[in-house]
Amino acid sequence: MKRILFAAVIVIASIGLAGSAARADAPRDVGWWTATNPGGLPAAPPAPPDVKAGDLLIQGGGGGAPTAYAALLYELDPGAAAGNLNLTIDPNGATTPSTTLQVCPLLQPINHPEQGGPLTDAPPYNCAHKATAAPSTDGKYQFNAADLMSNGLVAVAILPTGPVDRVVLSAPDANSLTTQAGPAGSPLPDSSAAIAPTDTAAVPLPDTSGLATGTSPGFTEGLPGATAGPTSVSPAPAATPASPNSSGVFVPTVAAGPEKATPLLVVLFIVAGLGGGALWLYAGRPRQDAPVTA
Repeated sequence: MKRILFAAVIVIASIGLAGSAARADAPRDVGWWTATNPGGLPAAPPAPPDVKAGDLLIQGGGGGAPTAYAALLYELDPGAAAGNLNLTIDPNGATTPSTTLQVCPLLQPINHPEQGGPLTDAPPYNCAHKATAAPSTDGKYQFNAADLMSNGLVAVAILPTGPVDRVVLSAPDANSLTTQAGPAGSPLPDSSAAIAPTDTAAVPLPDTSGLATGTSPGFTEGLPGATAGPTSVSPAPAATPASPNSSGVFVPTVAAGPEKATPLLVVLFIVAGLGGGALWLYAGRPRQDAPVTA
């Protein structure tokens, strides 16, 4: 019975050691891109003569942007942890001595794993969180990739740190990334959270329901596509003041204009004229009751 228990302990211990044993992986996707390839050509221009097939060219440039850089993507086993990323300088390449390189996480997968492809095909990266390394005396770079792992992936861009840097790296082999295997039965990584290309078709249209209307002169209701220019608005007619009549009720005042004679005024004028004429005729008649003189 004791022998059986001892054997079981040995088996369990060996399983645990096997589950945590260190191992190394080769990149699933790899590529490098350069500004010397403008893209859109029938055939890509040849790589520099010191960059062999499978090698990676890292080169700086003015303005802080690289003129050539590489990218690697490793897909780890479920539950595995990333260790060190190990890259070797090609001894036959023209490399500036003691050049420090940096690795930065990718924002998208390597959709175009080309050798000397155009920079427009290169995946974007973000160097807010990065790892740097200087070469050892035997021409090897070692980056700590433990903090650069995300959702079972180590996807990084290899970049220069200075404008005159130039490094030719040998092709990454199966020992380029050390990993620590996880225990048996580790869950699979969440593939939904892995890096993915930006889907421009899924970008929602802007919501124009909250736009202010009529607040900016020269624009039509603040909506895009309106023609700029002054907006002419006709002033509203001024309200005509009201005037009270004898009953105390306010009625609108008639607008000023040429006065028209009413029929009543005409009749009064005719009557006055006739009355005046009759008085004139009556005054001119001789009085019949006046005495006649001899």
